[in-house]
Amino acid sequence: MDCINCGAEVSGAFCSKCGQRAGVHRITIKEVWFDFWARIYGFDGMFPRTIRDLTLRPGKAARTYIGGNRVTYYGPVGYFFLMITVFVLLTEFLDVDFIAFMKGTSKASFTAPPKPGSGLDRIVQDVVRFVTDNLKLMAFVFIPLQAIVSKYLLFRSNKYNFLEHMVLPFYVVGHVYWLSMLSVIYFKVQNSLALGAATAVISLLYFSFAYSDFFDYQSRVKAFLKGFGVYVFSQILFALLVLVALLIALAVSPEFYDLIKPSNNR
Repeated sequence: MDCINCGAEVSGAFCSKCGQRAGVHRITIKEVWFDFWARIYGFDGMFPRTIRDLTLRPGKAARTYIGGNRVTYYGPVGYFFLMITVFVLLTEFLDVDFIAFMKGTSKASFTAPPKPGSGLDRIVQDVVRFVTDNLKLMAFVFIPLQAIVSKYLLFRSNKYNFLEHMVLPFYVVGHVYWLSMLSVIYFKVQNSLALGAATAVISLLYFSFAYSDFFDYQSRVKAFLKGFGVYVFSQILFALLVLVALLIALAVSPEFYDLIKPSNNR
């Protein structure tokens, strides 16, 4: 039997050359469901296994992928973008005001909100709108920052190169979006952001746990604390980048200062 895709001879259920399924039938509900299951969940339960192991042993999952096993788990970059896409689709399906959700989350994180109508409030709204419209890009920015801190500052005595240091953050940040989805659902049902602060704390603890599970050449406690440091220092680096952007904005547009000067934000 020849493969209908590449023409190679097929002796099993799938073509060994291109992966095309041998037994293709007419389009029916059953056939569409099988194709969906195969592509999203994997032929052998790849997606459910990825979720399970990223929850229980995220470091082990990342080491397995880096070690060359590409069939046990969903790829880190693919998983990262898939979870963000599902999160965005969920907010659209639930008809959640994502800008209100983001602004409310910042308030729940104990950040003092600017005075409504002030110049700073206008900037915050513009920033939130930019983040909302470019969620994937903004989430992606943190990955190399975390890899920089991990590779060149806190976990220097290891065998992994810079790109391999990005595998765990891709997995971890993507996996945290499950918590974000729960927060959105709770926000829609209860009109409350009570889960916002809890989600931030749990995410930080999970992030630290993932690093303690990933770097097994030192004690778990030490790796946990360093993982905490990776999270904190990457946030600081991001803040510095934002500060540089603000300074550039001030240099390019003097009117920008009128929006942020204290007299306009009291």
